[in-house]
This record gives sequence, C-alpha cells and structure tokens, in this order.
Amino acid sequence: MLEALITILLALHLLCVNAAAGGPLIAAWLDWRAAHGDQAAPAAARYLAAFSLGGLLAGALLGTAIGWLQWDTSYRSLWLGPLRYKLHWAGIEAVFSLVLLLGWWRWLPGSAGGRKWAVAVRGLLALLASSNLLYHFPVLFSVAARLYDQGQTAGAVLRGAGFRQQMAVGETPALAVHVTLASVAVSGVLLIGYAVRLQKRDDTAASKLAIWGGRWALAPTLAQLPVGLWTLAMLSAAAQTRIMGTSTIGVLLLVGSLTAAFWLTRELAGIAMGEIARPILIRSMAALLVTVVLMTGLQRQTRVPIPTADVPGRIQESTP
Repeated sequence: MLEALITILLALHLLCVNAAAGGPLIAAWLDWRAAHGDQAAPAAARYLAAFSLGGLLAGALLGTAIGWLQWDTSYRSLWLGPLRYKLHWAGIEAVFSLVLLLGWWRWLPGSAGGRKWAVAVRGLLALLASSNLLYHFPVLFSVAARLYDQGQTAGAVLRGAGFRQQMAVGETPALAVHVTLASVAVSGVLLIGYAVRLQKRDDTAASKLAIWGGRWALAPTLAQLPVGLWTLAMLSAAAQTRIMGTSTIGVLLLVGSLTAAFWLTRELAGIAMGEIARPILIRSMAALLVTVVLMTGLQRQTRVPIPTADVPGRIQESTP
C-alpha cells in the first residue's frame, strides 16, 4: 500500500517538475513568435510560464511528502551524511530557479510585438531557470537512490569531484537525458491542454496551438526509445532480471509502459499532422498520464536494495 502511494505521488511529482523544467523552453519559443507578430503566442506563453511556476512549487511539496514517507534511519543518514552538502545547495538552486521563473513570468508581455532585445533576455532567463533544474535535480535524486539501494548511507560528505564521479555511474546519465526529453514532452502536452480550453470558447488559435503542442511533444517522445534502451542497458543485472522475468509486477509494468508509450506516440503523431478534434486532444493527455504512472512504477521496480545485513555501510533500524 505504501509503495503504491509513493508511486502515485512520485508520478505527480515528476509531472510537476517536468512542467517546471520544460515549460520555460516552449514558452520562450512562443515569446519569440509573439515578438514577430503571432497573436496566438502571448497568452500561450504566459499560460506555460504560470504552469512552470506552479509546477515547481507543487513539485517541491510533493517531493517533501515523498521524502517524509521514506524517512527511515538509513535515508536520514544518507541526506544528513554523504549528501548533506548537495542537499544544502539543492535548496539554494531551487530558490534561485523559483526567483528566475517568477521574474520571467511577470515580465512576459500580454500582447504580440515588443523589443527584440527584451525577448532575447527573457529567453536567456527561461533557459537558465530550466537548465538549472535539469542539471541539478534528476542527477541528485538518481545518485541518492543508487547510494541508498547499495547501502552507502554513511561516510564522507560528497562534494564537487566526488559527486561528479557518482554522476557518471550506472544509469544516471541516461536518466538525466530521459528527464530532459520528458520535460519537453510534458510541456508540449500542456500546450495541447491549453488548446482544449480555447476550443470551448471557439477560439481560432486553438488549432494552431494544438498542432504546435503535438509537434513539441512528439519529437522528444520519439527520442525516448533509444534513451530507454540506453537506460535499460545500464541497469544492473538484478534490476534487468526483475523487470524482464522474475517479477510478475515488473513484467506487467514493462509491457504496460511500452503499450502506453506507443499509444501516446500515435496520438501525438495525429495531432502533429493536424488531427485536432477534441477527443483526440483529450486522449493524448490521458495517454501521457498513464505512461508517466506506469513508467514511474517500472522505475520503482528496477530498484533492488541490497539487504541490510550484507552491507556494512547501511544503518540498521533499531527494534523495540
């Protein structure tokens, strides 16, 4: 029951932080189009910017809740021991991105046109906020999960060189690329969601925005196939076996995730080519949600903690 709750919360957390990291990239492009006279772009840019800001705040709250649910002796030792330095700086980086997103959102114009230099500066702010989130947080939590599963929850504090060495181990590089692509795809689907809202008002901009959103989401979704194979190849033999044979739940989640991903790709391809009927747009959003939940469950299944008794570095829970 606890595992199911953590999986759902983690899926929602990932959707929120994906919106926070990917939204500024698409919104910056929309801002550029608005500066060149596209009347459909300004409101869409502000919509994505607001979602990015809200996603960062909601993602932080959900992440805190997930951490609290897992806060046993070993997990606490990991974050207050080896990862203490990175935890301190993660908080600073999160606040830095929040300030950037807030200032950038407030600066976005409400109408088309404007000065080109202002668009360039706003684009730089959006890129900085997005890259700051993508560089620090997926890698940090991937390293934390691996250290916890391997029982390395005590020892020297990891700083610059030591942490960079951990960044290159196992599936962490592949996961970082996966999160970057997912952030763009989720934000593209958010733009589709905005188009659905406009369709209710018979806004002529809905069709254009839906197609833009489909194209922005389709490209990274297609790119996830080789990245997924890369991630699978970098998993430990035990994790690979768990999702491809020994665990019934793992096998079902793998098959379900692939099926949902192909469903999402089919819907996005149709939208990108101009199929923008309301049911299709809604199906694409549903397909994204199902895919993220199943992929999150699959990722949880790949984690194979080493038994406490086998690892001297893991702190054992005391029993009453």
